[in-house]
Amino acid sequence: MRGYGQYCPVARGAEVLGDRWTLLIAREMLHGVCRFNELERCLPGISRSVLAQRLRHLQKVGLVVRGTGARQISEYQLTPAGRDLRPVLQALGDWAATWAFGDPDPAELDPDLVVRWISRHLDRDRLPSRRVVVGFEVTGRPTRSYWLVIDPEDVSICRHHPGFGVDATICCDVETLYRVYLGEWSLAQAARAGRLEMTGEPVAVRQLPHWFSWSTFAPAVRRRVVTGAPPGAPAKP
Repeated sequence: MRGYGQYCPVARGAEVLGDRWTLLIAREMLHGVCRFNELERCLPGISRSVLAQRLRHLQKVGLVVRGTGARQISEYQLTPAGRDLRPVLQALGDWAATWAFGDPDPAELDPDLVVRWISRHLDRDRLPSRRVVVGFEVTGRPTRSYWLVIDPEDVSICRHHPGFGVDATICCDVETLYRVYLGEWSLAQAARAGRLEMTGEPVAVRQLPHWFSWSTFAPAVRRRVVTGAPPGAPAKP
């Protein structure tokens, strides 16, 4: 990226972070994604060559270091400067949720991504101390099935039935799942509006809304909705 030729912190920050994909790479790494192939999976649409170039740039500017992790696999880790981007990305996302976040384009809605994001936001204090399995049936063409296998210290995403009993299942279209994850609708609101169905063990279905903390941008999205809900949104309770 060409420099701005201005001795200004905003200009310098834009020079470091302004290339396409750079902030999204930082977003994924702040969630613990540290291997090249996993970063590629979490960023559909990025080419391997662009990902490699952006990672080299982040190493050059001191936000990322490359090392060897378990099983001698190459990993990328954020430096203290890179980890300090967390409040920066939170503030940027809160601003966008408030002022620049309208209805989604269908092409922006990826069920693989939103289920992955949901798996990152568990309320461990509200989850049972045993293994919990939550299914997701994302309707569409085709319908996609996912299972979150939530152990006390880990969570896995399965595309095939994991062989364990399923405590509860959420069935909805991908847009509804995004709106729930981003805090625009609660599970109960979406269910009352006929946009979502929760099935499973009665106790698990009652507890299910408390097992997820949802997006960190949800408070900003909710504030926007309070001031003017988009067309078609479920009525507030």
